[in-house]
Amino acid sequence: MNYQITELQHALAARYVIGSMRGAARRRFIRLQMQYPKLREEVIFWEQRLNELTQQIPTQAAPKTAWAVIQQRLGWQPSAVKAKTPWWAWLSSAAAAVLLILVIQQTMVQPPEPVPSTDRIAVIQNDSARTLWLIEQREQQLLVSATSNIEALTNEDYQLWMLPVNGEAPISLGLLPQQGQRTLTVPANLDLSQVAALAVSREPLGGSPEAIPTGPVVFTTDLLKAQKT
Repeated sequence: MNYQITELQHALAARYVIGSMRGAARRRFIRLQMQYPKLREEVIFWEQRLNELTQQIPTQAAPKTAWAVIQQRLGWQPSAVKAKTPWWAWLSSAAAAVLLILVIQQTMVQPPEPVPSTDRIAVIQNDSARTLWLIEQREQQLLVSATSNIEALTNEDYQLWMLPVNGEAPISLGLLPQQGQRTLTVPANLDLSQVAALAVSREPLGGSPEAIPTGPVVFTTDLLKAQKT
């Protein structure tokens, strides 16, 4: 099964979130989310949509007989006459189900906007070959993910630089996060296909006061073209 197909990702995520995916299929889908980040993005999308749906459903006060029925089912008190479910409770449940179906159908007709594909990737490692940052280039943006291997700085920042293939001076791409993720916007006039390498320097808080690194360059790596699937 090709899990790169957008329509398939959308349908599987919907089944997972609404609970119709069970057993081994559900466990397999959980593992697939680790392998295919776009599946996780679809799951988040569905969770947000259905959360909006539940907020639209008005709350209903439980009938006075509800606690007595629960006690009977747990065996805490003798059974009495079976309480009848009021007709309006069935109507409310049916209305919620219909609303859920309408939302799913509307979403399937209008799938979410596709996430830009990754053009290039870079992995910044230390001397022990431990990964510090993962970088994905998507058009003119760099999605930077920090790992727990980073040596935290309190009075300095890590700054990312582009080293052009023509040998000109380094160009700042922004400050790297020391934890979590950060998106760096690349100026439109910069062509990332003309990168000889990426470099990381240690700079004063807020970044280098000059247009070039003023602190030591501590890491370098290549920006590699991503393979399209």
